[in-house]
Amino acid sequence: MNMKIAFVGKGGSGKTTLSSLFIRHLTANEAPVVAVDADINQHLGAALGLDEAQAEALPAMGAHLPLIKDYLRGTNPRITSAETMIKTTPPGEGSRLLRVREDNPVYDACARTVRLDDGEIRLMATGPFTESDLGVSCYHSKVGAVELCLNHLVDGPEEYVVVDM
Repeated sequence: MNMKIAFVGKGGSGKTTLSSLFIRHLTANEAPVVAVDADINQHLGAALGLDEAQAEALPAMGAHLPLIKDYLRGTNPRITSAETMIKTTPPGEGSRLLRVREDNPVYDACARTVRLDDGEIRLMATGPFTESDLGVSCYHSKVGAVELCLNHLVDGPEEYVVVDM
């Protein structure tokens, strides 16, 4: 079985707690996991045991959006430039895909390995949200990098992608 699982809901409903517990369950069963903190209140790193400095040091996916777009675009002739990609752009012929277990420039820039009691995961985060992100444009502009990655991510057998959003 392979699966992308997102924990969504109202603020304070337990998304981060459930995400971290599910991630720990998966690693206890030796499943490869890519975890993404796309919540407005970014606490998944802390829930997985990172101290405050480590959690704050997680790279912001939004800050690497040009790199993400350029890498995923690959040689797709239908996407004329990385700037023309939007968060819902699907992969096509020539696009690059992300895989849970591989190394690639997107993971190099945006993911960090987090060691848990029973294994390790790759953790990615949208980055902190500011007051200006919560206005008319809303925080959804920050999760564009996450959506692009998820649209281009292929999870194989016994691999999981867990998103706290």
